[in-house]
Amino acid sequence: MQKSDLIKLLIYARGSTMRDNESIPSKTYLQKEMFLLFKETIFQKADGFKFVPHYYGPFSRELDMDLNDLVMSGHVNDSYGITLTPEGFKDAQALWNSQDQAHKTALSRIKETYNRLNSEDLLDYLYGKYKKYTVKSVLILDNLYSYFDSFALENDVTIDDLDSAFNRIRHPVNENCD
Repeated sequence: MQKSDLIKLLIYARGSTMRDNESIPSKTYLQKEMFLLFKETIFQKADGFKFVPHYYGPFSRELDMDLNDLVMSGHVNDSYGITLTPEGFKDAQALWNSQDQAHKTALSRIKETYNRLNSEDLLDYLYGKYKKYTVKSVLILDNLYSYFDSFALENDVTIDDLDSAFNRIRHPVNENCD
């Protein structure tokens, strides 16, 4: 099975609405749901997409490119969420019917569980469970910047003072030199 087939299968799977081809809200959701499919289900053993830390947690460039190819080929529509076109639906239905029950259950469980979460809850779950994929997160950096801004205001210091303190910690001056 090709990796792009997994994209079609995940889109085809029933989510909380119990309808085939339930829309996946966004590319971010697709990235996170596919990541979780390979981390938390029987698909762990499959040759899957490679994910790296990125701005909003785990990201696969290959998945992004395959999704774009499916959109360009007319199998997927990404205008209002991510859904299968009629042609893509036929392909996905045939793929679905060829899957065993364990794989169908895994796909549906991931989609049902995570598709209905709001984006903040989805990211909170990922950030809590898969910390190594959040090292480049803009959300964490934004929180740090907010924290240090409020710390500076509360303690009557400037951001430059904090920056200077961090630089001294990172590059200590040897004060024992004569």
